[in-house]
Amino acid sequence: MSENRPDWLPDLISTDGNWKEEILPNLYNIFRKDFIYGRPKLDDKKVYWNKTKDKDNKYENGFWHLITIGNSNSNERIFDPRRAERLPWCAPSIKHFNNDIIKYWEYKESANRINIYLWLENLDYVIIFEKRNIKGDNIAFMLTAYYVGSSTKKKLRRKYNERLI
Repeated sequence: MSENRPDWLPDLISTDGNWKEEILPNLYNIFRKDFIYGRPKLDDKKVYWNKTKDKDNKYENGFWHLITIGNSNSNERIFDPRRAERLPWCAPSIKHFNNDIIKYWEYKESANRINIYLWLENLDYVIIFEKRNIKGDNIAFMLTAYYVGSSTKKKLRRKYNERLI
């Protein structure tokens, strides 16, 4: 994979170790550095994420969506090592959204919703935003980011072919 990876994209991180004492704090430190303190912009849009916290949870829901996957049986989110090991890619990909390795497009999901996609197709990683307007300011609301498996590639290619821009 490294021969296809641009210089600005960090290495994957290890998700091995103790969940509460090592992995989770390390992941949150990356998120805090890249998003809370880093305040990235996508093109000219400020990047926002879900800052709400579920009961008894000290981490924002937006952070959880970058390292976990929804469990359709329990309605809970479970740790996804493939997402989590790519967390360091999220902010640099946003910063370099116009790089040739990234497919960048808008897609009309419904009458009221346009999503923005950043897809590192050759590296199997996608970041999805919802285009929003808050108090007259156009923003990119980060919904999720994840490792792209083979079944999702077909859906992403279709959306790319039907893109708005």
